[in-house]
Amino acid sequence: MSQTALAKIMEEYQEVYFKGAYLSFKKEQLDVLFSGRFYRFQTHQEMIAENDASPLLRWLNTDEADSADLVVTHHYDRHMKPDAFALIVAQTGEVTITTNNLRGFRYALEAFMRLVIKEDGAVICPVVTIAHSPSFQIRGVIEGFYGEPWTKEERLDCLRFMAANRLNTYMYAPKDDDYQRKLWREPYPETYLEHFRELLATAEQADIDFWYMISPGNDIAFTEQDDMRVLEAKLEQLVNLGVRRFGLLMDDIDYVLTGKNRVRFGHSAYAHAYLAQRVDDYLQRVLDDYTLAVCPTEYDNSTDSEYLTLLTQKLPQHIALFWTGPATLAGQITTEELMVMSESYGRQLIIWDNIPVNDYLDDKQRLFLSPYANRTPRMADEAFNVLGVVSNPMIQWELSKLTIADMSHYLWDCTAYRPESSWQHVLSEYTQSTELADALRIFCWHNQNRYTRGSVPHTVQQKLSQQDIPALSGYLAELLQAVKCLEKLPNPEFQKKAAPWFERVKQDDKLWQAVLADDVPIMTQLQKELSKASCRIGTDIPMTFLAQKRGE
Repeated sequence: MSQTALAKIMEEYQEVYFKGAYLSFKKEQLDVLFSGRFYRFQTHQEMIAENDASPLLRWLNTDEADSADLVVTHHYDRHMKPDAFALIVAQTGEVTITTNNLRGFRYALEAFMRLVIKEDGAVICPVVTIAHSPSFQIRGVIEGFYGEPWTKEERLDCLRFMAANRLNTYMYAPKDDDYQRKLWREPYPETYLEHFRELLATAEQADIDFWYMISPGNDIAFTEQDDMRVLEAKLEQLVNLGVRRFGLLMDDIDYVLTGKNRVRFGHSAYAHAYLAQRVDDYLQRVLDDYTLAVCPTEYDNSTDSEYLTLLTQKLPQHIALFWTGPATLAGQITTEELMVMSESYGRQLIIWDNIPVNDYLDDKQRLFLSPYANRTPRMADEAFNVLGVVSNPMIQWELSKLTIADMSHYLWDCTAYRPESSWQHVLSEYTQSTELADALRIFCWHNQNRYTRGSVPHTVQQKLSQQDIPALSGYLAELLQAVKCLEKLPNPEFQKKAAPWFERVKQDDKLWQAVLADDVPIMTQLQKELSKASCRIGTDIPMTFLAQKRGE
């Protein structure tokens, strides 16, 4: 790594003070002593996992202190925000890290280890002061889509991926986990509990906050104490496993009250607030430290409403509410839209961002591979009270990594986020190859998120409307070549998840060759087959061309 690369690393942090000086050691590996003052008896063995350690650093035991090249000291500061850190590398070889929590130490240590490099036969480290406070307290993923839930391996991979990308939150809310929604009254069987134990252990190791979300709103009887006891018993299963962050989801339900519920509450907002209060009371009885958030039934408003007014009046102030933006699948969240709903909610918000989820109607045929764009850079302004943002990904976890990695840059520092440069960095990091990154860029360009970008780029729309066959042939040839290149990407999970769309590209090419040859029988046959296909490319050039030619 060069000093130019070091400069690129420093750009990731908000405050960097560097005058060009370096510590330099003519040796293969630096001896580093750790001094923990964050809590009593804090040791490097507890703080630095072997798989996270730099090969250029050897961490010493206290009896080896005299041979130390560097001394890393960790301090606590109650006034710092969670996950924030200050890192000072002094000319004396003293390295000071100050944080409010241990995850902040993880980020500071990561920054320090990235700055220690080998150059010209020496190990060097810049004399530098760095301070960074992530834009949001909650930064992560909510597995909240309809369709086949992720596998155990995908969830574990998600936790590790988030840790590597400075995200900190995983929310378990798959709509098609029957025990979470349809069968919420039924206790989890032991196989599920064992899965949760593994997720919790991995989350703890990765410094990821694990949330469990439950969705009883379809059929819970608010006035029946038996239902309340059953709900508490269900939550108790998770509490006993060590879960202390919960979500009560009242989304996607019919919230018109009938019968006893209507007689007692009069308005669904009061019923929902009552249920949230009951859950909060239970958690307060069994946990000293817990968090509860609620997703209201009106989660995608762009204006205030009677429901939200009544709900927020009754709901305890410490309970945050979810908001998806001004639409369920929000193409943008502007400063003005955020301001309106922040005032309406009057409490902390968690943005449940349905990007890049593809579970809505024909979206299941599509991949959404775009930057995390069209979100106000002012979302973290204190006036808006946004606690954090969680992405609801695609069913295809591996392919969701692209947008989520890009989103992590926004959540790390939303005012410095630049979609295009961030996206190019994501593609390069994912492929580790200039050639593959360019091929992936082309494939993503043909599969953009239709909510934030539109399915078909403007240039392609123009060529389609003009029936410009040479230009369209060029787009399709470039896409086919990109797919052939991407089939060499050494990532089995990527190949598995992308394969249906790679095959669709090849079938589209066959159709296009039939168009060019004016082979009507082949065109007719392929059109019929592809119209029923389960996968579709966003630009969909051959089928759109033929539909426009027919005047459709």
